[in-house]
Amino acid sequence: MKFENNTRGLWLRARYREGPFEGEACLLTYDDDSFDDLLVSGDIKEVFEKRASTAHIFIVALFLSALRCRNAFLGGSAVQRASAYLAGKTGKIFLIEVHSGNDDKALAVLASAMTWNQALNSVQFSEPAALDAVLREGWLFDLFDSNEGLVIAPAGVHFRKGSKKHTTTFLRAANALTSSAGCGLFALFTLAELKSRQPRRIFVDTAPLLSVAFALSRLARTHNVWTDDVPARSFGSYGGIDGIGRLSTADVFLVSATTSGSLTQELIKKGAGDTSVVTFFYLAAKGVSQRPLKVLCDLTTSPSKGYGYQPLVNYFAADCTLCKSSHLLVGLEGDQFLLQQRQHRLLKIFRKTQSDEARKTLAELCATNSLEVVLRPERDQATPIIVNEDHFLAHDSVRRDFIRLIQRYCPQPLSLVVRVNISDETVLKLAQEAGVAEVFQNATIIDWSKLPQQQSLELGKGVLVMFGCLSSQTQARSINATLRSIVNDGNVAYLSALTLAASPEQYQDLKIFLGFGKRGPETFTYREARRLALPGGNGVPNPWADELEILNTLSDSSVCKEIYSRRELLSTQTFASDNLFLPGKDGALAIKRDFVYLDTKTGCENISQATVFTVVVNLLCASRSNDRELAAKPGGVGEILELTHSVYGHVLLSPETFLTYNDAVLKASFLRAARTGELFYEVDEFFSEQVAGIVLAELAGWPNGTGEALPEMLLALAANRLRLRERDRINIRCKALAAELPQFLTALAEAITTC
Repeated sequence: MKFENNTRGLWLRARYREGPFEGEACLLTYDDDSFDDLLVSGDIKEVFEKRASTAHIFIVALFLSALRCRNAFLGGSAVQRASAYLAGKTGKIFLIEVHSGNDDKALAVLASAMTWNQALNSVQFSEPAALDAVLREGWLFDLFDSNEGLVIAPAGVHFRKGSKKHTTTFLRAANALTSSAGCGLFALFTLAELKSRQPRRIFVDTAPLLSVAFALSRLARTHNVWTDDVPARSFGSYGGIDGIGRLSTADVFLVSATTSGSLTQELIKKGAGDTSVVTFFYLAAKGVSQRPLKVLCDLTTSPSKGYGYQPLVNYFAADCTLCKSSHLLVGLEGDQFLLQQRQHRLLKIFRKTQSDEARKTLAELCATNSLEVVLRPERDQATPIIVNEDHFLAHDSVRRDFIRLIQRYCPQPLSLVVRVNISDETVLKLAQEAGVAEVFQNATIIDWSKLPQQQSLELGKGVLVMFGCLSSQTQARSINATLRSIVNDGNVAYLSALTLAASPEQYQDLKIFLGFGKRGPETFTYREARRLALPGGNGVPNPWADELEILNTLSDSSVCKEIYSRRELLSTQTFASDNLFLPGKDGALAIKRDFVYLDTKTGCENISQATVFTVVVNLLCASRSNDRELAAKPGGVGEILELTHSVYGHVLLSPETFLTYNDAVLKASFLRAARTGELFYEVDEFFSEQVAGIVLAELAGWPNGTGEALPEMLLALAANRLRLRERDRINIRCKALAAELPQFLTALAEAITTC
């Protein structure tokens, strides 16, 4: 079966195994006044070109009289063309006509066979006969199935329907109502099921069926069944029955779909007539299921049909097998399935989040003042942090460990040294200190960017790749790919003073990739002196770029010296170790001596803002990986390896973080280091109120110097990095504008959106 949409209406197909219409019967449906023989002739040609197996063609012009339809074919070529295609087949071409019914029926839907009389050079019509209900069901099934009306829940999810029953399958009749031709077809078959008297009102169970109700009125008036349009309204299925008011047998009810028939029974109990409730689709359910009296299309498969779905399974809410197996429940509210209150995962920072090796590496980076933060990222910028490799290698323990790696893993004979993020001078000094200067004398030292021009090496000659900081896996993989084409059965060693990776999985992938060769894993050597969890920056918004964008959009009247100088800084500096955050009332933000993630007993004043920011970035990176070290072994089955967003919940930075780590520089670091989605508290009312309370506490503490993080929080709100619910944003904005704040803070408060 196949459903096709053309520019003029619907083409519906149904195939039957036996009976008078054995074979494929195509229905051409037209919904406008521009109905003529030429139009139909072109469509018939296209039908047989696409589906030569078509046995019968049925034509219906929904909103035209039977006489008008017949006149359109007289003397035309459509029937003649169809007869030529059907020559040698038992198939026929039919015109579906609408005639006035008797007392029991509003309309009679009849089919007249059309044949081409060669002698008279005209079309002849047979005596109209009732349209086979089997055809009606086949066409409506085609319309439903081709528009994916059967909605199957994803793995691990099930639905709660309006009847309160639970299931993994739902019938969405609205999918079949995407055109006026489709709505008109439902109206045609519905009107044929109703009595001839004009109803007082039309009720539909869901809003999309209002389009059918309007088509019903138009169709009835076109064929002189009703004299006036009938008012229609949706009662919202099961949830709206109690508020529907008093019903009568003079009302018509359209039910989109059912698997139990219970909605029809509820309507009849409220006073609806049992013959005035028309259900569009019915699919039997195993167990308790009662087919309504008037159903336009039974979707349930049977031996006599060539189509249909298997009966589904409904579960009672009190004893739902799916609920017991922890399938997520999605409830129906109004006309749509909405996810239940989603379970948001929280990123929480603990002492165990920071590994011992991370603490050691961060201390060495801090001691050598090696860290800077990227303020204006380049396209190929891999991380938000820049490491000065020469400074870092000046640390005694780092240099000693890296020299040991050179001594142990330097290939011999050595033909080529590739340096990455490390100077030529530093490479030669390290070789001398490692005692391999003579080995290096016989090798060519090049920057990695010159590698593509390098000629193939002699048989057995080795390569040493030296990274000051391996921060880009793309760069490392590119080097590896080039070396594989020029190394001729020689050893390759990749040595890094510091390796950065976002997760244990990324780190392990890097090791495997660089070590793999002709002899499988460990063909080549990869080692590092230090490693640290830091995320990549590609595709991630840079908070300083966002800040500059916000500052540039402020009105001229809002610009003061603080904003002007901040613009100047962000526009001219690419990297910075301090002045990363907006200052507080008492000046630049700085860490206090009780910072547990870095040794602050001595030299606290020498800890840069970049170092504090890097510590926070590392903590968040580790927390996203479920507090696992970079060198952690692969997790077991069912173990959470990484906290990521899904349709079932967001990953949010726990609001308690801003209370636990109450230094203003830490709050600022978390606001800038977190991913935008991790500050999306708008998805949860409780979290939004909690964070709003923290911002208001900073606002209240500003006059006495305890609200030093207020500028960063207002900036995060203005830049939409910190997302709160509308009422919380409005509350913060109003209170900030009412407070006696400096001009640059007032400007930021004004920039907070309220819608």
